[in-house]
Amino acid sequence: MGYSRERWAGYSGTLQAILDEYKRAIGELAEVLSSVTQEQYEATNTLSDDTFSNMRVIGEHVTHCTHIYVDYIEDALDRADRGRRPHDHVYDTPAAAIRSTWQGFDRMVELLGRVRNYTDDDMERIEFIARWGERYNMAQMLEHAIVHILRHRRQIERWRRTFTM
Repeated sequence: MGYSRERWAGYSGTLQAILDEYKRAIGELAEVLSSVTQEQYEATNTLSDDTFSNMRVIGEHVTHCTHIYVDYIEDALDRADRGRRPHDHVYDTPAAAIRSTWQGFDRMVELLGRVRNYTDDDMERIEFIARWGERYNMAQMLEHAIVHILRHRRQIERWRRTFTM
C-alpha cells in the first residue's frame, strides 16, 4: 500500500482534492490512535454510552465504515446491489485499526481509479440509498466519509483526554 499523492495525480482535480483531504483525515486519526495505549483503547470512562462504550468500539466503527463507503460507491458505479458484505478486518489494537482504515482508503483510491476523470457533475449523477435510508450521490458519500473520520477523531481525542486529567 502506498499513500503517496502520486497514486492519484492523474485523477480529475475534484477527485485529487477529495483524496488529499481523505488522506489527511485518516493521517490525523492515525496520529491520535497511535498515542492511545491498549488499556485506554479498551477502557470505559465518563464518556461511555450505549453506542460507544470505549475507544475500541469507536475504532471498529470508523474502520468498518471506511470499507462500507467503498462498497456503496462500487455498487452505485456498477449499478448493482450486493448488499452488506462481510469484512474480515481486525480492530483489536489501535495499530490494527489504523492499518485497516488505511486499507479502506487504499480500496477507495483503487476504485476511484476506474472513474479518474469524473467531474462534480459526473459524481452528482451517481446516486444510491444508504442502509440508514438517506439518499446520497457519490460526491456526498465521499465528503461524508471524510467528515465521519474527523468527527470520530475528535471523539477519540476527547476520550483520550479523560485519561490524562
